[in-house]
Amino acid sequence: MKAAAFYEYGPAEAMQYADIPDPEMGPADVLVQVQACGVNHSDLDSRAGTSRWPFELPMVLGAEFSGTVVAVGERAGAIRTGDLVTALQQYNCGRCAQCAMWRPDLCEAFEVFGTTRWGGYGEFVCVPARVVVPLDPGDDPLAVAAAQCVVSTAWHMVNRLALVRPGDLTLVPSASGGVAGALVQCAKLAGATVIATAGSAAKADRVSALGADAVVIRGDGDIAADLLDATGGCRFDVVLDTVGGELFGAHLSVLREEGTLVTCGAHAGEVVPLDLIPLFRNGWRIVGFRLAPPDDLAASLELIRRGLVEVPIAATFPVSDAAAAHRFLERRQHVGKVLLVAC
Repeated sequence: MKAAAFYEYGPAEAMQYADIPDPEMGPADVLVQVQACGVNHSDLDSRAGTSRWPFELPMVLGAEFSGTVVAVGERAGAIRTGDLVTALQQYNCGRCAQCAMWRPDLCEAFEVFGTTRWGGYGEFVCVPARVVVPLDPGDDPLAVAAAQCVVSTAWHMVNRLALVRPGDLTLVPSASGGVAGALVQCAKLAGATVIATAGSAAKADRVSALGADAVVIRGDGDIAADLLDATGGCRFDVVLDTVGGELFGAHLSVLREEGTLVTCGAHAGEVVPLDLIPLFRNGWRIVGFRLAPPDDLAASLELIRRGLVEVPIAATFPVSDAAAAHRFLERRQHVGKVLLVAC
């Protein structure tokens, strides 16, 4: 089959559209012909080697995808060829000691499409039948492919890690990205008052349309002061951060005493300065997102299919031009999600 893969770590040009072996199916697997696949910032980190995951190269990225079943194993159950489907982007074995203790996220054989096994950046992807999610004829395959990763991350951050409650004053920095835009919507569903930041007036308008109560446009001034001006001096209960970088300390500084910052990304910089004294004195909690367990993945897909959380599609690229999709994402001028679609 044809797929976009990288054979060594490097810039966007490391993505090569090439012939690779067809996926090998087992008796409990199905083969999906990919219609659309989401492109995530984590894909850029994987390809560049900054994610620090130990990939076996060549690697075919793509955690979230939708498509049509074209072959089924003899133990694939009720799934049939021609079915429109997606799949849980990560899954556990269900048999090890950690799974038995209701901790599938700690499974000894945890699998993630596009990380521990080939994902959706190709013509076909092999999927265990037990993690296939059937779609209805009216479901939008592009919307499904665009949203599982970002919505499940956002849902888990808001409801499991930050424990956002109605009325919580919540900050979402750089809210034009896919995860951050979903964070705005998930926090609003939880009843929070959401203040977001954006890098331009055009992006601010798009973020406001997602439901943010106010959007602060970043300038050359003191972002912490600008945020407190926007809240009338009130400090935030929660910060939901997706970018890290040089503004991490400023975002932390606007938390109230015993407030919580949850972080899931570091695309603006993986190593940040941290003054421990105010951390101690204020009792701030910094929580890292690791992964969304299967029940949160299923919840996120339901939110997407019901239209309760929408992820704008910023651009689509043919899978043969995955390098261009990565370059587009790296420019950080988009609002929403980038997709690869079948050639």
